[in-house]
Amino acid sequence: MKATRSFVTIVLCMVSLFISNSVMAANQAGLDASIEELKAEVVELNQELFELEEQLLYPATTSFAVYVSMESVDNFHVNSIKLNLDEQDATSYLYSQQQVKALRRGGIQKLYSGNLKPGLHKLIAEIQGKDADGRILKRSVLAEFGKARSSKYLEVKISHNAKQNRPDFAIVEWK
Repeated sequence: MKATRSFVTIVLCMVSLFISNSVMAANQAGLDASIEELKAEVVELNQELFELEEQLLYPATTSFAVYVSMESVDNFHVNSIKLNLDEQDATSYLYSQQQVKALRRGGIQKLYSGNLKPGLHKLIAEIQGKDADGRILKRSVLAEFGKARSSKYLEVKISHNAKQNRPDFAIVEWK
């Protein structure tokens, strides 16, 4: 009788453990699903927050950005670009090998973004790099432009001049 009672107690304990493990597994699955839902909500809220921050920091009436591109330029390796906006240093950037390759493949880099009041402005881009023969090449390009009460986007464009077999540099406005 004592052995039967011990056996029944052991069986009840095992059944209890099995049931509690099953309940815990079900609770864990529900908890995992809740965590995944929360992660998705956090990502969505983060995106909305980023968009609101962009609108606050760079409203359309003062938004200004400068981009960089390279078009069919295999005989020039850009090392750095420095921007001067209205006689103030705006930004400078040093390029790695991978970044130059990405620009050559058609990539466009946002070099500068900020706020700019409506009116007349002057942008100078100093571009430094090496030509196909390894000689250091340094060029400055100037753009005088007007900004209205809307966004303004300019592009420092490095392209290939086939007639002279050298790179050309220009600042163009996106329309």
